[in-house]
Amino acid sequence: MDDRTIMLSIIGFYMLCCLGIGVWAAKQTKSSKDFFVAGKSVGILVMGFASFSTILSGFGFIGGPGLVYKYGTSSFWICLPASLGIAVVGLMLGKRFKAFAELFNILTLPDAVAHRYNSEVCRMTAGVIILLGVVAYLGTQILAFGAVASNFFDINFTTAAIIGMTVVIGYAVFGGIIAGLYTDVFQGAIMMFAGVAVFWIAMTTVGDGEFLAGTRNLTNVFTEMGQKDTIGPWGVLGPMACLSYLFLFGFGGSGQPHTITKMFMARDFNTVKWSPALAASAYIICVLLWISVGFAMKYLVLTGNAEALPVGQEDSAAPLFLMNHTPVWLAGIVFSGLFAAIMSTADSFLNIGAGVFVRDIPQAILKRPVKNELLWARSATFIIAICATIFALWAKNHGDLIAILGIFGWGLFAAAFVPMVTIGFNWKRATWQGAVAAAATGLVVNMGLDLASKYPREDPLYLVPNSISIGAIALISSIFVMIVVSLMTKPEEMDPRVKEAIEF
Repeated sequence: MDDRTIMLSIIGFYMLCCLGIGVWAAKQTKSSKDFFVAGKSVGILVMGFASFSTILSGFGFIGGPGLVYKYGTSSFWICLPASLGIAVVGLMLGKRFKAFAELFNILTLPDAVAHRYNSEVCRMTAGVIILLGVVAYLGTQILAFGAVASNFFDINFTTAAIIGMTVVIGYAVFGGIIAGLYTDVFQGAIMMFAGVAVFWIAMTTVGDGEFLAGTRNLTNVFTEMGQKDTIGPWGVLGPMACLSYLFLFGFGGSGQPHTITKMFMARDFNTVKWSPALAASAYIICVLLWISVGFAMKYLVLTGNAEALPVGQEDSAAPLFLMNHTPVWLAGIVFSGLFAAIMSTADSFLNIGAGVFVRDIPQAILKRPVKNELLWARSATFIIAICATIFALWAKNHGDLIAILGIFGWGLFAAAFVPMVTIGFNWKRATWQGAVAAAATGLVVNMGLDLASKYPREDPLYLVPNSISIGAIALISSIFVMIVVSLMTKPEEMDPRVKEAIEF
C-alpha cells in the first residue's frame, strides 16, 4: 500500500467518525435551542475543547506556519496572546453570561446585547457586524481547506474549496452546534497530539536528527543568512506591530462571538469557571505546531533542502512539510484533524450567522422571531455558506493569506464587541448609544483602513506606519468612543435582573 493510499484511508476513517457524530447530533437537534446553544447543557470538557479548537482551526494550523515563515517571531505576538484572550473571556464574561442565560431566553449574542441595553438598535447593530465578520472568518476556513486539499489531492484550488464547503454545508445544516461541539472534543484531542508530535519532528529535522540541537541550528543558520531579525524578539515586523497584536489578541479575545457565545451553552457555573483554563492550556499545546513548522520550512529553504515558497503562497508551508517530512501515519492524522477542525469551526460560524438571520434581524424589525426557527436556521446556514465561499475565492484571487484574513476577522469582531460586550457587561454606566457608536466606529475604522491599505493596488491610498495592526487601531478607537458617548448620554432604566447579572 503506497503512502497516499494510507493517508487517504486514515482521513476516510476519521471523516466517517465525524460523520457519525454529525448523524447523532442531527437526531439530538429537535429545536432552535438545541441548534443554537446545545440545549444549554454543555460540560467543562466539551466547552474547553470547543473553545480552543474554534479559535485555532485553519487560522492556526495552516495560516500560522505561513505567518511564521514570512514574518518569523512576529507571529508569536499573535498566537501566545490569544491564549490570554481565552482567559479574559472566562474572567470578565463567564459568570455574567451564564447568569444572563439563566435569567432570560437567550440563544444568540445579539439576544444578550438587546437585554443588556434594552435596545433593539443594539440587537440589529450586533447582528449586522456578526454577519460581516462571519463571512470573513468563514473565508479563512475555506481558504485553509483549499490550501490543504489542493496540495494533498493535487486538484485545482477552487474545486477543492467548493468541495470542502459542500461537505461543511451538509454537516452544519442538520447537526447544528451540537455536531460542532462534540466533533471538537474528538478532533481537539487529535490536534493536541498532532501539535506535540509535529513539534518534535520539526525540531528534530532542524537539529539534523537531534531534538535539542534544533534551536541552536535555527539560530546559527538564520544569523549566517542575514535574517537575525526573523528570530529576534520582535521578528520582521518590529516592536510597534507586535505590541499592537498583543493588545488585539490578548484583550480582543473577549470580543469573539464564536467563543463568548459558548458561555450561554454551559451546564452550570463550574463549567464557565474552569473551561477557559482547559481551553487556554490546550491551545498553547497546539500552538507548538504553528511555531515549529513555520520555522522548520524556512530553515529548510535557507539550507537549500527545500524550494522557496512563492510570494503569496506561504500558506503551503504546513501542507508541504507534513507531506515531505513526517511519517505517513502522522501526516494522515494531522490532515484528518485539519479537515475536521476546519469543518467544526465553519459550523460554529455558520451557526451564529444563522442565528442573526432567523432570530435577531426579525426580532429587531418585526419585534418577533420567525416561525419554525429550526427550518429557517438550516436555510440561512446554506445561504451564508454560499456567500462565504464566493468571498473566499475573491480573497484568494487578491492574494490575501489565510492568517491575514483571519486577523482581519478577529479585529472586526474585537473592535465591535469588546466595547459593547466586555465593557458593557461590566460597566453599568454604559449606554446603548455608546455601544452602537463604538461598534460603528470599529467597523468603519477597520474596513476603511483595510481598504485604504490595499487599493489602488499599485499605490495604496494609505499604509499604517510600522506595520501596526489595523484591528488594534480600530479597537482603541471604539473603546474611546464607547466611554465618551456613554458619559455624554443618559443610561436607560436598567431591568433589575440585568443589574443582578452584571453585579454577579
